Amino acid sequence: QLVVFGLSNQMVVAFKEENTVAFKHLFLKGYMDRMDDTYAVYTQTDVYDQIFFAINQYLQLPNISVGNHAYEKKGAEETALAVCQQFYKRGTICPGNDTFDIDPEIVT
Repeated sequence: QLVVFGLSNQMVVAFKEENTVAFKHLFLKGYMDRMDDTYAVYTQTDVYDQIFFAINQYLQLPNISVGNHAYEKKGAEETALAVCQQFYKRGTICPGNDTFDIDPEIVT
């Protein structure tokens, strides 16, 4: 059971990492893989260029992506870009005895 769990967990981690790299290449203008993985913008113009680039790439997803990154059609309309994050409202870890105290309420 432990081996099956480890392999399953490894697949989830690999999926997340591979998708993160794909999204960086798709949505960060001029992104290149580097050992230190640093990426920054320094001026207001650079920030706006990055935002407009990401929006244009998002609008072009059906034409440029190899995978299944696209938006959903609802009748004649297509869905807009949405980012959803869910997390526990509160949680603490006691390192002394490796216990967790997690509020089960989820904030979206």
